[in-house]
This record gives sequence, C-alpha cells and structure tokens, in this order.
Amino acid sequence: PVWKGVSKILKLIYKKPEIINLNDALSKKSIIVANHSAMNGPVIYSLYFPLFHATLGAYPMLEGYKSRFRYLRDVYFVQKRGMKKFPATLIAAFEAFFSIYFYRGIKVLPSYDDARFATTVKNSLACIRADVPVMIFPEDSSTGYHEKLTSFFAGFVGIAERYRKVYGEDVDIYPVYYHKKHNKMVIGKPSTLAEFEGMDRYAVANAFRDKVNDLFEKYVKPSAPAAE
Repeated sequence: PVWKGVSKILKLIYKKPEIINLNDALSKKSIIVANHSAMNGPVIYSLYFPLFHATLGAYPMLEGYKSRFRYLRDVYFVQKRGMKKFPATLIAAFEAFFSIYFYRGIKVLPSYDDARFATTVKNSLACIRADVPVMIFPEDSSTGYHEKLTSFFAGFVGIAERYRKVYGEDVDIYPVYYHKKHNKMVIGKPSTLAEFEGMDRYAVANAFRDKVNDLFEKYVKPSAPAAE
C-alpha cells in the first residue's frame, strides 16, 4: 500500500523513458540483466519496464533498521557513491526508515553472497516458473556505478544453469541498459546458455556485460544512430 501511493508520486518525478525494445515479444520465463544506474535503475524499471518482474537486491536492505542503515551508509553511500561518512550517515539514517517499503514495492528478493545463495536460486527459479521474470543487477559496483560497465558477477549464470538442470531447458536472458541523462531504456534480444557452450560462467557473465555495454554504445550515446 505504501508503494502504490509513492509510485504515483515517483512517476511525476521520473519521466517515462524512451523505451527501445528490440524484441517483438518478451518471454515471462526469463532473467533480465540490467545496469543499476545508481538508485535510478531499480525505480525506473519497477515503474516502466514492460513486464511485471521480481528484482534481486542486497539482503541487508530487507532486514532490520540497523542492517539497512549500515548498508546504506557504509556500502552504498561511502563505498559506491564516494561520499564522506558524516553526510552519508545523515542521509542513510533518514532513508533507512522508509527504504524497506520501496524494496517491498519493487518486489525485491534477497540476494545472498554466502551459503544462503541457494535460497536466492530457489526463490528465483520459483518466480521464473510462475511466469515472473527475475531482474538482476550483476555489475561490479565496488568502485561506483559506471556509465560503461566494467565487469559482471556470475551469480545470474548460476541461476540459469540451475534452471537448465532442474527443468531440462534454457531460460531466456535479456540484456537491458538504462541511462538517466538521456532518459532511455534499451531492451536487447535474449540469449541462452546454449550459445556459450564450453565457456565457464565468468566468461559467460562478461559476455553479457558486453551485450549490455553494446546497447549503450549503439542506442544511448549521443553519437549513436537512431533505433531502426
């Protein structure tokens, strides 16, 4: 209920982007790998992406206030955004009060990077089988959010591999790029693991990084030609 009201306000703040969809139709049984674009991407995708979807997000943001505050201050604002600790503390202390409602509204599933990753995989597969795509932000943002992505973590490849093993088929994986300044969202054509046979999951992950960066180069940069 909180998100319903807030989303209406956000649509007044965040103008609907130009959406360049390179597909005739989008598969609901899919994984979507997208750039984060700082705080902007998850909000824009939740408001305007053409398919209802779940989103994998940092698990501390779905826990108690202290956990949310520490993640916002130490990881998001200081490490990723490069802020000084004092202003980061003030902003994080405020945002941690209501951020949980944003995460619930955006339909965030907790993403774990430890032994609980099995839970992340299980939840993701359950969504995909129920025709709810799962959006993942695999970029390495340890040095901040970059316009051109530097590398991808391979967790989403592990989810796709598990889906293949459990259900005997490949899941579509869509590359997506959003750019705030140009207010564009580009949805690329899907690929499956079958196209990367013989490659390890880290090579596959960075092949998708290249696909996401290609969307930026071809459709977003000022010198890029108009979409066909």
